[in-house]
Amino acid sequence: MPKYQVCPYCKTVYRYRDIIKLKGKRQECYHCKKAFGIKKIYKAIPVAAACVLMTAVDLFLFHSSQDISKNSFIMIVLTDAAVILAAFIISPLFVRLTALSKKELKRHKDKK
Repeated sequence: MPKYQVCPYCKTVYRYRDIIKLKGKRQECYHCKKAFGIKKIYKAIPVAAACVLMTAVDLFLFHSSQDISKNSFIMIVLTDAAVILAAFIISPLFVRLTALSKKELKRHKDKK
């Protein structure tokens, strides 16, 4: 299970709602006021894993069953939707906060 992210400088914990509010590639820490980078590429991991897992389960169910009733099909669709929604909900926990180099920090300060 992924843990909450911390500021790379002062180790301030960023909770779930704080991570959701992060926009852009660079952000300033609310505690120490230093800029850090945000890598959101890892947010796709739980969503992609859920989609692959549910596709495999669906293919297995469709292949192993001779005929699927309407109620069974609706349950499969609802289960797929619930798993993918859960993956979207936990995906912000996969954001990574990284320290900026001295050159990038200076560039960030010059923009202000």
